[in-house]
Amino acid sequence: MTTAINKRAVSPQQKQLRRRQILDAAKQTLEEHGYDKVVLSQLAQQLGLSKPALYRYFANKESLFMALYIEEAQQLLSAIERLSKQALRPRVLAETIAAQPTFCYLSAILHTVLEKQQNLEQATQFKRELKTMAEQLCSLFLHWSPQLNQQQALNKVMFLYQAVIGCWHTSHPSATMQQVMNNDEFALLRLNFVDSLSLMLVKLIVD
Repeated sequence: MTTAINKRAVSPQQKQLRRRQILDAAKQTLEEHGYDKVVLSQLAQQLGLSKPALYRYFANKESLFMALYIEEAQQLLSAIERLSKQALRPRVLAETIAAQPTFCYLSAILHTVLEKQQNLEQATQFKRELKTMAEQLCSLFLHWSPQLNQQQALNKVMFLYQAVIGCWHTSHPSATMQQVMNNDEFALLRLNFVDSLSLMLVKLIVD
């Protein structure tokens, strides 16, 4: 894919567009090759940028993907908010989450990879944004289950988050293990993300 940018971004609108192009290119590379294969110098070259120019937008690889994570989380939150017009159903919620695979993938590596961020100010801002979204999700659980108190709703939010991480890891083995799992001998051990998450969310809704 050729996404070279030929002009220097000067105006706020141009800078916003440049930031958008960087995030889109990073997302595509992430989806095609995985986090470890994303190299900022190569990403800059793909976009027709110098490395210093890219670093003006994102200080490091962690900052770039934390920004992408916030965007993906906000999109997912909006999708879940649209579900508030109906009763909460485990399968529907699981499918809604699965429709945001970049969010799920980044959630799975958040604590072990992305949060190696060394910039204290950026790390703090990242957590503030996550906290705000967690509070919004709490409000949705209180809408679905008005008998809950704030802490109980927060517990459900954290359970949901942990369920996504666990189900993503167990249903997305490494390339080598995926080859092993394709053997019919191990069919019993194969896990589907939506199926696994749906079962976990039954507990979320019932408890």
